[in-house]
Amino acid sequence: MLYLAALLCCMFTLAACGSDDDEPQATATGTYSITFGPDFFKAAKHVNIYYKGDNGVDKNDVVTSGESWTKKVTSNRFPAELGFKVVVEPREEDELTQETYNIEVKASIAGAVTTGGSFSNSQTLISGPQVPKDQVLRILGRYKESSYGYKLGRDGNATQYTPSF
Repeated sequence: MLYLAALLCCMFTLAACGSDDDEPQATATGTYSITFGPDFFKAAKHVNIYYKGDNGVDKNDVVTSGESWTKKVTSNRFPAELGFKVVVEPREEDELTQETYNIEVKASIAGAVTTGGSFSNSQTLISGPQVPKDQVLRILGRYKESSYGYKLGRDGNATQYTPSF
């Protein structure tokens, strides 16, 4: 009886020493890049950029000038959410003093996973290389909000999605 009790105690106290997760640790990195036409901030007061930061945490930057905006983020959560939304605040009509404006906005997202696999994609958010003064506010209003995003799997495969903030 004593032998049987000792055997039962041993059976219930054994613990696994190794990890149950055989998948290697993976980290996703992402780079966001937005470029603004040379006259963009002459036609827009500012741009709110809502984006997925480290580990998918919602972030917000306000951009009032410059030719570009870039952010690098990392995530160890999968699928890793890489994405942003651009919200344009146009100037008032009486503030537009030029005859034409280059208000193009181009964006790109690149991502990679340490276990292999990467992607990159770019698109034009606002097409407006030579916009006449009387059409600037209409075009900025049409593209006032633009979202762009990808979910990146542990294997590096990316699927397009619309991020929510």
